[in-house]
Parts: sequence; C-alpha cells; structure tokens
Amino acid sequence: MRSRLVLVLLPCAFGAGADLVLGARLGTAAWDYHQRSQAWSAVALALLGVLLICGLLPSRFASVCAGVAAGGVAGNVVSARLHGGAVPDPFVAGTIAFNLADVLVVVAAPLLTVALARVAVQQRAFVDRHVPPRPWERRLRRRLGLESPAGQALSVRSRKPPWNS
Repeated sequence: MRSRLVLVLLPCAFGAGADLVLGARLGTAAWDYHQRSQAWSAVALALLGVLLICGLLPSRFASVCAGVAAGGVAGNVVSARLHGGAVPDPFVAGTIAFNLADVLVVVAAPLLTVALARVAVQQRAFVDRHVPPRPWERRLRRRLGLESPAGQALSVRSRKPPWNS
C-alpha cells in the first residue's frame, strides 16, 4: 500500500512543480489569468483528497493516473493561492488559454476512469459483498457468463466466453 501511495505522490509533486515552474518561466499576460473563488479552492482541495485516496486502491495504474490528475489539481490550487485567487494560463490556442495543470487533468481523467473501471471489474466479488447486485444485474451477468446460476461470481479464468456456450 505504501508503494502505491508513492505512485500517487510522485506524479502529483512532479506535475504541480512543473506547472508552477513553467508558469513562472513563461510569464502570462494580464488578460490570461482566470479568477478562482474560495468555493472553487475548497472543491479542488476535496477533489485532491479523493485523488490521493485512490492511491489506496489495489492498482498501480490507478495510482499513477490519480497522481497525474492530483498534480494538475494541486498545481492550479497553488497557482491560485500564489496569485491572489487567479490562475495564470500561459498557453493560448485561438481563444482558449490553459496551463500545464489543465493538460494534466484532461489527460488523466479518461485514463483514471479506465483504471477505476478495471479495478471495479477485478474486485467484483468485494464490491458485491458491500453493494449487492440488483436482479437485472444478476440476469445480465448470467447471460454474459459472469455469474453461476447459484449467484456466485465466476473468476475471469474459469468463465467461458458467451460465444462458446
């Protein structure tokens, strides 16, 4: 578990640090700052906490993805704090201004979604113990060959593909 937490903290620190250094080196025009409220900071800090908790999940891929996203969130929060509630966006593409932290969050979000779905599938028995499947989910699992008629989840290796039944 400690190694997975390191897999969250390292990309987080690297991403936030890189965003702050890049923002300081490139400089930002006065109109390329986005003002952020205290409520935004509170929600961002809560999201940062959730992303750090993802490091407790049994997946290194999910931990790294959560760390990259956390780096983006932390970079924006620290930037807002350093600049009086405004986040500098040194990159401009047409009418869109953004920073490295924004890119990290946008890249990590779909990867983290895939990683969390993968964890949910791999840990299906654990999830079922805490959140029992509804009747329609049981019927679907039986049809797909994911569950025995007795209601027990089959392991991925013992499952027969639906086209062989």
